[in-house]
Amino acid sequence: MKTTRSINHLLWSRPATLLLALLLWPGAEAATAQIIYTLDVPATTPWTDTGINLTAGSQLDITATGTVHYSTSSYQVCDANGGDYSGAQFLSDMMLPNTICHSLVGKIGGTTDVGTGTPVPEGIAGDGPGFVGTSYNELISTSGELFLGFNDDPSVFWDNSGSFSVTISITPVPEPGSIALFAAGAICLLACGWQRRRLIAQGNSSRH
Repeated sequence: MKTTRSINHLLWSRPATLLLALLLWPGAEAATAQIIYTLDVPATTPWTDTGINLTAGSQLDITATGTVHYSTSSYQVCDANGGDYSGAQFLSDMMLPNTICHSLVGKIGGTTDVGTGTPVPEGIAGDGPGFVGTSYNELISTSGELFLGFNDDPSVFWDNSGSFSVTISITPVPEPGSIALFAAGAICLLACGWQRRRLIAQGNSSRH
């Protein structure tokens, strides 16, 4: 009888475990919820402050559409992947000389001044530090303000025109407290399930 009462008690407590799961699930969802921003990044200035603060370990996704002119000449035009009309990919007089010229680039920290901050990890291997381009998906290892810019010769931004339309999606680092709470809840649910199966097995064996 004692075993039977224990089983019945555990069966009645199942809704409580389900309720616990439902309570913990939104917390886990919130810990990994994406935050989305949209803005324009002009080609007429080296760096644009997005006003977005990133935490090290966050997932940063960026898409950029549109074209800009990097001269008054109509044929000197490109999308966010950059490149020069001559076919050159890298030019020594760019603000990031080891990164594809006339491309959308990013950095963490610093100011809108050239030479400050830390370039974001390159989005495509070989395209250079800070390269973002039309599609970017990387983990960010440095905390700070996000800046996006146009990789051009710092002395000739005056003859540029146009801007890129940018969508930024950030998946934050889960809070340690949220991770611990969810882990504790998951362990509790597993323990309850194991205990329920054990007591049912004992109840079945006692009836034989």
